[in-house]
Amino acid sequence: MLSSKKSALLFIILITTTTSLAADSKIWTDWYRHGLLFGGIQLIKMRNWLDKHSLHDTNVELPKTFQCDPNRKYVRSADGSCNDENDPAMGAAGIRFGRNIPLTAIKVPTEAEILDPNPREISRELLTRKEFKPVSFLNMFAASWIQFMVHDWVSHGENEPADPIKLTLAPDDPFGSEMIILRTQIDRTRTDADHSIPMSFINENTHWWDGSQIYGSDQATQNKIRSFRGSFRDGKISMAPNGRLPIDTDGVEVAGFKRNWWLGIDLMHQLFVLEHNAIADYLKTLHPDWDDQKLFDHARLINVAVMAKIHTKEWTPAILSNPILKRGMDANWSGFNEDNGKLIDLFKFIKDPVFNGIVGGKKDLHGVPYSMTEEFTSVYRLHSLLPEQIDIRSNSDNRNLMMIPTEFTRDAQAHGYLDKTDGANHQLDMIDFIYSFGTQHPGALTLNNYPKFLQNLSVPIVGKMDLGTTDLVRDRERGVPRYNEFRRLLHLKPIKQFEDLTDDPDVLEKLHRLYGSVEKLDLLIGTLAESHRPDGFGFGETQFQIFLLMASRRLQADRFFTTDFRSGVYTPEGIAWIKKATFKSVLLRHYPGLQKHLEGIDNAFRPWNL
Repeated sequence: MLSSKKSALLFIILITTTTSLAADSKIWTDWYRHGLLFGGIQLIKMRNWLDKHSLHDTNVELPKTFQCDPNRKYVRSADGSCNDENDPAMGAAGIRFGRNIPLTAIKVPTEAEILDPNPREISRELLTRKEFKPVSFLNMFAASWIQFMVHDWVSHGENEPADPIKLTLAPDDPFGSEMIILRTQIDRTRTDADHSIPMSFINENTHWWDGSQIYGSDQATQNKIRSFRGSFRDGKISMAPNGRLPIDTDGVEVAGFKRNWWLGIDLMHQLFVLEHNAIADYLKTLHPDWDDQKLFDHARLINVAVMAKIHTKEWTPAILSNPILKRGMDANWSGFNEDNGKLIDLFKFIKDPVFNGIVGGKKDLHGVPYSMTEEFTSVYRLHSLLPEQIDIRSNSDNRNLMMIPTEFTRDAQAHGYLDKTDGANHQLDMIDFIYSFGTQHPGALTLNNYPKFLQNLSVPIVGKMDLGTTDLVRDRERGVPRYNEFRRLLHLKPIKQFEDLTDDPDVLEKLHRLYGSVEKLDLLIGTLAESHRPDGFGFGETQFQIFLLMASRRLQADRFFTTDFRSGVYTPEGIAWIKKATFKSVLLRHYPGLQKHLEGIDNAFRPWNL
């Protein structure tokens, strides 16, 4: 028998020397076919390669205009500044997106390249939903959650009103002869010093995993959501007398980020504002001398960490339902010191995030300033998860109460449904909506499963808009490589023919006719077409490369998840709250009437009991 230290040393050697487990002749990786140990080794190797080669900064120099308050060193700032004291602007709102591809590989497209092949024709033929294809192992909260998280991480802001992209449409197109797409907002921070950077874009949100969709990305927005009330002030976010978020002047709930609002996003905001306020109440009982600001700041820290933990340990293993991946995400959060059996006996003395977890460990930027990336934005285009309608059922007896077209729950219409009654004058309760989302399936991430209502949106200034077409244009416009080049740049093998993606004859006919060459294939279409997916995965390996890289980076670059994830910052009670928290426990804390539906459910992103 090898000693623990020798076994661990052997494991490290395997990580650094094992060659690819897939034969050279194969296009697709097969790490998932080799068990927990060797499959895990491959994932570690893949991530290490990506850390070294796929993080690229687009800032010649970060601005020096952010000033850090030494009295607020251990709380998250409203605008994301001062997370890193050496570079206070890093990750702040208004800072550029980075890239996961070398800057030399970014090509500024011509207008002809943006329009070729015609993105509207591709959307109509390869995205349009013919019939709804559900994901049987997920519920609708999986769809709501990821949009809720994306709203924390990325936004390119309002589009440019001038000089729109103009698409010529087919004679039979119901939109007429032309479609207008406004360009992405221009980066007005560029100077002559940026000549070596082909293009850049600004994130209007903070780049950090800091709950900015709830708390806002500037001080004015954060002040607007707060209650500022109570006998000694209570550190809470405002709620209306009915126990829900107050309604703003635009008819949408008051929130830190409100673009693309719909019922699913509404429910997530309601739930995690309740969670913030519950944490604030708990902290106040423990620290009656704390003022409103200190209660708010600490409740935010804890609430954000709860959301990050849920995403890492529950949402990701739900949509990527593979035991090796599940073990890897657990290790990302807590290493091999929790729910990982006797492996801790081998690795407890090794100071490495692979073994001890990222959270609470050492901060590591891998030599590149932290930011969200354009390629990250691209692979999170998961619109096919949305169904055409929401089936609202009674929490008490599963009776159908209402069928709501999803498009009718957008913006100011969302909260209206929370006050409706059905035909039998049954007063709909929030718990009915939550139960319904927990039992309905989202759509599969595959071709011809894009929501029809998103291909027929009414948008001010531009009129009718097809979001599927816009998704394709955005990648091309922002210099995100086409599918095959994207794979090459991320250390994956390119496909040689469309038949490598799928054997569906209808899809193959369209791919050949619309694209001709595999080198023209759009990233979105290629990823949706991938039929060779790791076991249990809701999407394929091309998207997974970015997930694998950035899921760790979001944690490892943030001092509030690494060096400052400790009881001296969060409080011992805060650390304990985070450790106990799951999506299920958050739901039951605020809606205990869901107990029977969640009995025996180990992951609340999976379908609940009826």
